Amino acid sequence: MRTLFGTVNEIKDLGAVAEHCPNCNALRCCLLRIVIQGHYICFAKITDPLRQSSCLCTDCLTPFPGKPRWNYAEVVPLRDARGMDLNELLTKTNPILADRIRLKETIGELGGDKRFAVAYENVEGMRPGKLHSDLLQKLLEWPQLSESQRDDLEEQIGSLSRAWRFASQMAIGFPKSSGSPTFFMSAPIFGLILICMLVTRSWIWGGLALAGSVVVAAALESTLLNRSIRKWTLQVLVPEAQKANVPLDRFAVVVDDIPSSKRGMTEDLWPMKDQLENIRETLMAKSIRQGTTTPEMR
Repeated sequence: MRTLFGTVNEIKDLGAVAEHCPNCNALRCCLLRIVIQGHYICFAKITDPLRQSSCLCTDCLTPFPGKPRWNYAEVVPLRDARGMDLNELLTKTNPILADRIRLKETIGELGGDKRFAVAYENVEGMRPGKLHSDLLQKLLEWPQLSESQRDDLEEQIGSLSRAWRFASQMAIGFPKSSGSPTFFMSAPIFGLILICMLVTRSWIWGGLALAGSVVVAAALESTLLNRSIRKWTLQVLVPEAQKANVPLDRFAVVVDDIPSSKRGMTEDLWPMKDQLENIRETLMAKSIRQGTTTPEMR
């Protein structure tokens, strides 16, 4: 309910998930909620509401910060969750946590296998996502692997972990614009169009010309940005990858794992994901000129 003046908190229950309760220090059935905080003056919203996820442990009734809804595979209605086994609820709603619990059990069984410990630490240092989940799943099969397969898996995870750290570092200097003053280059054109509109009083043709100039400016910026990215790929990415001993096919794999949705735009690596095909085409052209072929260009 909104108020005349002040802050209002609204709570929306989404359903039940299996989560680790920090108060009980154990796996529990928890109620996932969204807490919406809004600021109003005379019933009018003056700022965008702040949304936060929260969990309420159904055992000790203690609330604690929760993960966003999309981090769970499913959210089960509370009335259905009450009749479910906790392990069944865990598998259904929170498979990532289920994998972590199984990994802890595997670590205990393996004891002093240093290769597994190093591989697990490398995977945990990577960004949560499909690649992260796939590597954790492979680690769960560690007890059934032969010695050579364990060595191969450790090498694969190690190279991907290096590629992830390398990509995070390279994202800082990745060109997000062409670096050219496209707007100022187009400003004289805009001025001439406005003068034409005032003199001829033809607002329709003037508006069409203005829209056309904006399209031309955007196309020019896109062309210059593509050229800037190709230059960055050849002059920065390739030599730095060689120095860091990071295969470019591994670099492409970790960048490709970044979400393509708008949520991914909050990440520093998203601009590289958005331009990954441009990077690949540049590497392919370089490979053709040199008469070589590399895995990331296939």
